[in-house]
Amino acid sequence: METNNAFVRFAAIKTTIQELLSSTYVEEEGNFNHILSPWQGKIIRLSLLATIVEKEMYGTITNILVDDGTGKIIVRFFEGNPLAHNLNLGEVILIIGKLRKYNQEKYISPEIVKKMPAAWLKVRALELKSGLTAKVPPPAIDSMNKENPQMIEEIAITDEPLLPRQKIAQLIKEMDDGKGVLIEDLLEKSPIQETEQVLGQMLESGEIFQILPGKVKVL
Repeated sequence: METNNAFVRFAAIKTTIQELLSSTYVEEEGNFNHILSPWQGKIIRLSLLATIVEKEMYGTITNILVDDGTGKIIVRFFEGNPLAHNLNLGEVILIIGKLRKYNQEKYISPEIVKKMPAAWLKVRALELKSGLTAKVPPPAIDSMNKENPQMIEEIAITDEPLLPRQKIAQLIKEMDDGKGVLIEDLLEKSPIQETEQVLGQMLESGEIFQILPGKVKVL
């Protein structure tokens, strides 16, 4: 049975504006234009979390400039798209859509736009930093100075282990079945000696929250 590609819905890949702007844009037939990211490969649909910093209207076109801390890019709404009507400066929005290019300018054509709490910006940044770091390709040995082994040694030394907060956040995600994780279970299984103190710091900073007394969840 043949598949009609016109109805294929690709997964939305979490990304940053820096990644969108620095990646190679590829035009492909069938409305499958995409970017080739050095970290995540082929991205057809994207998921971006950013803050609205400018909003301008040109006839039936609305341009919204967003900033996620890594760069700025325009989200473009055509023909009075109702998604743009209630969006205001300073609001944080989740954008699901596709990257497009016109006259050498990259912009996002949105499919879904949803207002989000500002705290999610920090969550997304930490999430992407962790995920993209794991996907960064190792430097090619041929591009290094083979007569200088110290260079290779210094690169290896820069690999840092996870911080206590990152370890605990990762443990919570692994143990969470969707209903949160009991603090007493975390204290039992955590490899961190001062887990209770670190949990308190994470609750205070907003990295995690209590959905019920004694039960926590990662934002």
